[in-house]
Amino acid sequence: MQDTVIQAQAQPFVKLAQANMDLFTRFSTSPEVMAQASSLLLQASESAMTLMRSGAFAQMMQGLLKNYTEFMIELNQTSMALLSNGQAALVRQAQEATESVVDMTDVRGRRGRHTA
Repeated sequence: MQDTVIQAQAQPFVKLAQANMDLFTRFSTSPEVMAQASSLLLQASESAMTLMRSGAFAQMMQGLLKNYTEFMIELNQTSMALLSNGQAALVRQAQEATESVVDMTDVRGRRGRHTA
């Protein structure tokens, strides 16, 4: 029951949206709009080609390449530093664990000698 009430209230909005979509579809596929769109697309591609041949575009591309190269260098340096620090931490932890085991065996060895 409640669904039918909501559907009935929403029906005018749905009809409006569908009618507007039909209008936009007819407009965008009309011969006049298609001709204008083709003309604009041709102008845009010619303009883009002219822009790509400009010195400003070349400078931008060189700058992007430089930025990307610097980023990759910094990323590699950071990664190598992390690996180096991680390896040093593992060695340090292994040494600490070994020292702990040695200390525990020394304590047990002393206890065994005292009780005997």
